[in-house]
Amino acid sequence: MLNKKGFTLIELLCVLVILALITTVASVGIITLSNKSKENLYCTKLELIKSAAKEYGKNHEKELNESSEYYEEYKSLTITVSDLILSGKFTPDSNDQVLNPLDNTSMNDLEIILYLKNNAINVYIANNVCEI
Repeated sequence: MLNKKGFTLIELLCVLVILALITTVASVGIITLSNKSKENLYCTKLELIKSAAKEYGKNHEKELNESSEYYEEYKSLTITVSDLILSGKFTPDSNDQVLNPLDNTSMNDLEIILYLKNNAINVYIANNVCEI
């Protein structure tokens, strides 16, 4: 009888194929979780921007009332994230930039529309994928 020590080439290849499959499935899961986390962070950042914009609107209500701009038939005022930073209502991430967590681009030029509806200040951000 032969004394068999070690693994055959077929056994080693089977183990490597199984490990490759497990690694692929795990990588896809991690990438999906990472993207979902970035989307959640983006939506949270937009909510913070909206809150800061409402506060900005409260401090500039006279300017909003006297505005000649209209959004959906309501008096409005268009500002950017840079205006919120300059007014001290929003803190930038770094170097006076608010970064988009999805692609690390600057959100400083993001337009925000403040409008008066039923004597309340409302905020609209175009292309807001977080709102349903």
